[in-house]
Amino acid sequence: MSSSGIVSKKLKFKGEKVKKKKRSHHHAGASGEGGGGDEDELAAMVAADPRGWIFPENVMEISGPAFVLLPTEPLTCLAWDPQRERVYAAPIDIPQVPEGMNDLSEAEVLQTIEPSDVNHVWVISRLSGSEDVISLRSSTGTFLTASPSGTLSAITPSRGPLEAFIPLPASSSSSSSLFPTFSIQIQHNTRYISASPPSGPSIARVKAELRGDADDVGPNETIRIKCQREFVFKARLANSEAKGGSEGDKSKRRYLDGGPAEGSIEDELKRNREAQTWGAGRAVISDKDRREIKRARKEGKLAEAMLDRRAALKSDRYAK
Repeated sequence: MSSSGIVSKKLKFKGEKVKKKKRSHHHAGASGEGGGGDEDELAAMVAADPRGWIFPENVMEISGPAFVLLPTEPLTCLAWDPQRERVYAAPIDIPQVPEGMNDLSEAEVLQTIEPSDVNHVWVISRLSGSEDVISLRSSTGTFLTASPSGTLSAITPSRGPLEAFIPLPASSSSSSSLFPTFSIQIQHNTRYISASPPSGPSIARVKAELRGDADDVGPNETIRIKCQREFVFKARLANSEAKGGSEGDKSKRRYLDGGPAEGSIEDELKRNREAQTWGAGRAVISDKDRREIKRARKEGKLAEAMLDRRAALKSDRYAK
């Protein structure tokens, strides 16, 4: 008799409802409404270096240490000179390629460049009560200021109306970019920060001019921003949870809270403290238990011993 003709020996009664088996619908690399692709992307960001630099996909992901790339040729970034107390467009160090290889493409350059000076980094934070408004803090603790005349400076130790900016997504018609581009609007006069390209002959070329009085968004007003992966991940995870993220997203919150890695010995000890303690969080352990735990630690069976202890105490409802 073939395997298809085997009849189950479990008793069934007329009118009894059939219990459906629970199946996991998560597939690695899947995308769409289920959010499988987003979960895989979040998992990849957790595994990667949290201090790496990536491009945020939307304005809500712009936060933390930022590397502001200006639309100039050659490529420059928004920088602060604390000795001369001026905001200027600093040249960017392009990574060197091995001898014999072709020059890096624009996408490779944008993907690999990182700030080489602490004065090239601005810490972006959002004002309380308004998620759209941001401020840019320099390496010396002062804030980027846009005066009504259009000049940019960073000598103010506190933030006010002149230090408030609104990042906006740049329209696709203004720039055909490989990565998302944004424009920075000044809140108090609704104008934009612009960076005019360097002018003059190649020998005596004038540096790019930074202004804060552009009326419209054009090629000189579109910028790119690279933020540290950790802060982009936090914003992306918060956005996923706000939309009703899955349990996998909530478990990744442990990475942000600085908790122990899931499944580690520290995680097991933390769970035991939460589930096996009596009044005021006091753990009651006998000398015999201590000796058994020490022996298990030497034999490399600490996690197994802790699980056995949790099941024996019957104080954890998940271990019953």
